[in-house]
Amino acid sequence: MLNRGKSIILLSLYVDDGICATNNEKLYKQFLKDLSVEFELSDQGLCEGYLGVRIQQDLANKHTTLTQTQYAKDVLERFRMTGATPISTPMEPNTHLSVSN
Repeated sequence: MLNRGKSIILLSLYVDDGICATNNEKLYKQFLKDLSVEFELSDQGLCEGYLGVRIQQDLANKHTTLTQTQYAKDVLERFRMTGATPISTPMEPNTHLSVSN
């Protein structure tokens, strides 16, 4: 995290992948320039996904949505549960379980 008054840059790195968030475009460009002196990097523009998380950004309304739908589908597939039938309540409400059940 880099904090310069009201400006902030958040950087998350995982192996050779990273994501950067900021509220100051000028500071961001200087930050990338400084980093590129030591590291090979590129600016891919608005991020659409990172480490299995899908990122949808509505810049006009300042709204960001994070989802892991594909991850959930992959888990269901891995455990061979893609044909499972979803229900809103997996058991009768107010059911009391005991050791003998």
